[in-house]
Amino acid sequence: MASMAGFSSSTRDSEGKRCRRIVTIGVATTIAEAETLEAAGVDVVLATGMDAGGHRPSYLDSPEESLVETFALVPAIRDRVKVPVVAAGGIADVRGMRAAFALGADAVQIGTAFLACEESGAQELHRQRLRANKDGRTVLSRRFTGRLARFMPNRILQELEASESEVLPFPAQSWLTGPLKQAAVENGDAEGMALYSGQGVPLLKHRNAGALMDALVAGL
Repeated sequence: MASMAGFSSSTRDSEGKRCRRIVTIGVATTIAEAETLEAAGVDVVLATGMDAGGHRPSYLDSPEESLVETFALVPAIRDRVKVPVVAAGGIADVRGMRAAFALGADAVQIGTAFLACEESGAQELHRQRLRANKDGRTVLSRRFTGRLARFMPNRILQELEASESEVLPFPAQSWLTGPLKQAAVENGDAEGMALYSGQGVPLLKHRNAGALMDALVAGL
């Protein structure tokens, strides 16, 4: 995930001239990053905790020095910025949503629960591993891409972590491991795939995105 994202829509100003309103969203993994984003003029801060799957988007300090859990990060950022705050990381059901709102979040972002749904672009073996991971084991590693990200452990990750070779900078490390991951996909070998996952993985119950959305809405 990039540290900045946005969407836009056309409208007209008070003089009737066509203009463009742009809403920017900045991703923060620490209080300092959130304050920096607000000072830079972003409209929304996305507070992503270390519980989240995928890459860590830290930019003021190293990701390893910016590992704050979501439900510690969200209220701390809420107390320090005036712009809306979106909570992300480890939220996979309505209980997590309620907790995020109680801590001051204006919205939530859910990733892993939707990644496990049949509509996602993940490989079916990846989705199966997500749904089967009832003990919630995940690890942070730079070995797949050169950037710190959270994965479910498997054979290739264990072998990469055991290697004494230097981790190349992103995206060079990704070029190095890419053929291995592609071969695993082609051979249907989940032990050779990059199995991205957040720490909310034991909470997954739905295989269909519509059913997941219905449960989230009904629970609120």
